[in-house]
Amino acid sequence: MKQYSRQEVEEVLRRALETQPLETLSHKDLIDSAVEAGIDAADVEAAARQIEEEREVLIEEDLIVNARKKRFLQSIYTYVVVNAGLFVIDIMSGPGWWVQWVLAGWGIALALGARRALMPDRDRLRARARRRIARRSRGKWEKQVRKEVDRAIQVGVDALVEAASRKLSARQEAQKQPGRRVRVEHEDVEVAEVEVIEGSGGKQRS
Repeated sequence: MKQYSRQEVEEVLRRALETQPLETLSHKDLIDSAVEAGIDAADVEAAARQIEEEREVLIEEDLIVNARKKRFLQSIYTYVVVNAGLFVIDIMSGPGWWVQWVLAGWGIALALGARRALMPDRDRLRARARRRIARRSRGKWEKQVRKEVDRAIQVGVDALVEAASRKLSARQEAQKQPGRRVRVEHEDVEVAEVEVIEGSGGKQRS
C-alpha cells in the first residue's frame, strides 16, 4: 500500500477541498466530518480555537494599522496647512529665514510616523493586538460580574419589598377584624372572660 508523508497528506486534502463547491462550513459540520474521518473531536476543537484566536488577532492588527494610517494622513494635512502659514509669515517678516527649521524638525517626526503607520514592526504589532484583545476581554468579564451583582442586589431588594408588603397587608387585615372574646382560666383566680381588641394592642376585661 502506498504511503504518504504529512506534507503530501496536507497537499492532497487541500487540493481535494479546492475542487469542492464549498465556501463555508459550520462548526458542528466540521466536528462531525473530523470524527467520521477518525480525528479526535477534542483536537479539532483546539485547532478551531487557535484559528479563531488567530483570526481575532489579525482583525485587531488591521484595526490598529488603519487607525495609524488615518492619524498619519491627518498629520500630513496639519503639516501642510500649518507650515504653509508659517512660510507666509516668514516671507512677510523679511530677511532671516527660520521656517526651514520647523519644516525639517516636523518632517523628521512625520517620517517616523510614516514608518510606524506604513511599515509596522509585526512582532510589536501582534503583541499590541493581543494586549488590546486581553484588555477588552477583561472589560467584558468585569462588566458581566457587575451585571450579575446588580441582578443579585435587585433580587434581594425585591424580596424585601415583597416581605414588607405582605406584613403590611396582614396588619391592615388584622385591623379590619372585630375584637373577639376569649376565656382565661387560672387555678388561683376565678374564671374570667377577656375581650381582645386585635390591632389596637389593648385588652378589655368584661
